[in-house]
Order: sequence, then C-alpha cells, then structure tokens
Amino acid sequence: MAEQQISVNRTLVGLIAAACLVAGLLIGFVDEFANLWCAAFVRVGLVMAALWVALPSGDREAAWANISPLTLVGILLFALVFVRRPLVFLPILIGVALIGFFLRPRRPPGRRSPKSE
Repeated sequence: MAEQQISVNRTLVGLIAAACLVAGLLIGFVDEFANLWCAAFVRVGLVMAALWVALPSGDREAAWANISPLTLVGILLFALVFVRRPLVFLPILIGVALIGFFLRPRRPPGRRSPKSE
C-alpha cells in the first residue's frame, strides 16, 4: 500500500478544542456539571487542547520538542507542590516523565555530537 501523508490543521484542532470546552461549560451552567454530555465535551476538549499544544505549527516545532529533561523535572516538581493529594498525582508525574523521555526528538543516527569531534 502506498504511503500517504495526512496533514493536520492545527488551527482546526484548536477550534474544536475551544468549541468542546465552551459546549461543556454551557451545558454545565444550564443543566448541571454532573451531566453526561458536559463531562464528555470537557474531556474531549481537554484532549484536543493537549493535541493542539503538541502539534507543530508552520514556524516552530512542537511545543514539547525543546524542553530539556531538567525543565521537565522542574515543572513536575512544581506541580507536585501545588496538588492537594500528591500520592495520587505521583503516578501521573512518572507517566509524563517517561512519555517525555521516549518522545523527545533525537539526533539523526549518522550525526555525531559536537563534543566527540
């Protein structure tokens, strides 16, 4: 099967995220926040917003592409301080750190680092 490249429109992803979050908030204020549709729209909106942040734009790489491991650890520790129940948040921190470690950009295989020359 021939390879196809599918381009993702970052602006459209952002608009979908905003529309879902607004719809969820409107349903929550009109009916109640425990409504099934409110929860669904808010969750989909949050996932789409996270995807929007992760997607690269025309003039920059993805938002997480240039974050150093030290900065990631600092952000996670800062978040850990402000969470009410840190033991619940700890597995999430470990998962985000592992995902960040494995999904970070790598050097091309043929290129050497400047220090080794």
